[in-house]
Amino acid sequence: MKKNEDLKKMGEAIRLERLKRHLSQEKFAEMADMPTFQHLGRIEKGQVDIQVSTLLKILRALKIKFEDLIEL
Repeated sequence: MKKNEDLKKMGEAIRLERLKRHLSQEKFAEMADMPTFQHLGRIEKGQVDIQVSTLLKILRALKIKFEDLIEL
């Protein structure tokens, strides 16, 4: 798979997990200690290369393991 496809797949998985919890981008970005909800939106669309530190914040906020995210 190409890098862009991987980023889109990861972003979509994050978005689905967020929506399962009925969280807005604004609320979830706050929970994950992200600078802005717009940045979360770009991650969910696969438009940015997610940093490991940001991914860890997202996983902690979702209370899931990386393996759970990539299985989606």
